[in-house]
Amino acid sequence: MELRQIECFLACRELGSFTAAARRLNLVQSAVSTSVAKLERELGTRLFDRTPRALELTEAGRAIVEPARSMLHARRAVVDAIDAARGEVRGEVVIGNLMNIRSLDLASMIADLHRRYPALTLQMRQSISGVSGNIAGLLDGTLDIALLAGQDSEIEGLRLYPISEETVVLCMPPDHPLTLGPLTPDRLTGARFIDYPPGWGIRRIADERFPLRRPVIEVADQEFALELAAKDFGIAFVPRSLARRSRTLVQLDPEDGPIPWKLFIAHDIQRTPTHAARTVIETLCDA
Repeated sequence: MELRQIECFLACRELGSFTAAARRLNLVQSAVSTSVAKLERELGTRLFDRTPRALELTEAGRAIVEPARSMLHARRAVVDAIDAARGEVRGEVVIGNLMNIRSLDLASMIADLHRRYPALTLQMRQSISGVSGNIAGLLDGTLDIALLAGQDSEIEGLRLYPISEETVVLCMPPDHPLTLGPLTPDRLTGARFIDYPPGWGIRRIADERFPLRRPVIEVADQEFALELAAKDFGIAFVPRSLARRSRTLVQLDPEDGPIPWKLFIAHDIQRTPTHAARTVIETLCDA
């Protein structure tokens, strides 16, 4: 049994196809399917059901997921110990990103990390379910570290490192009726809102703070939300750092005060970050 076979198995399990797994691992599709088939022969059982739409784990396949992950983690731990002893930063770090992060110049940080540590590779993943997707990825081991945003300073099972903090505000045109007085829950009842996909941290806050709003659209781009708000399509709910970029909208806090918005980098407390992952965490926290 080879570790490459284990890598191929886990990639197929996560992505659901030989083609996608091959793309992830920078291999040809036939090499991935051959590795999985060889692993199945060695174990004497099928690990996947090959359906026309996707690969589906068999009962045996599900049974070996955690042991397979443990094998890869053990290999990484050995290599990581040597790297740390030598003071080297190398290897791959899989990081869950978030859309619409404006309080952090992530592109510059990644470029700086590459200049300082050319043997370090970052795999960026972006979940359509935002914060919820990143939390799930950390807990199931598909992400090494991940950006999280919201109001919570503690999340069960995760270690959070603060990066920045600001507030989120309600944005609307200057002539909007809601600008004439405090933004109480009663006045926000039935108000047209530009919402975000379920699972996003900012969507969770909106659900909790403005349960009687009237969502009129869901978008995955906060700048587009501001554009819609400027055309009086609905109220945009965005971090203040982004709202400041608009000169045509009024930025308002609810009557009960500003709503905090915190950005963190996190990892699963059950998995010790590699030397490379720790380096990325420290770089983001020192920004």
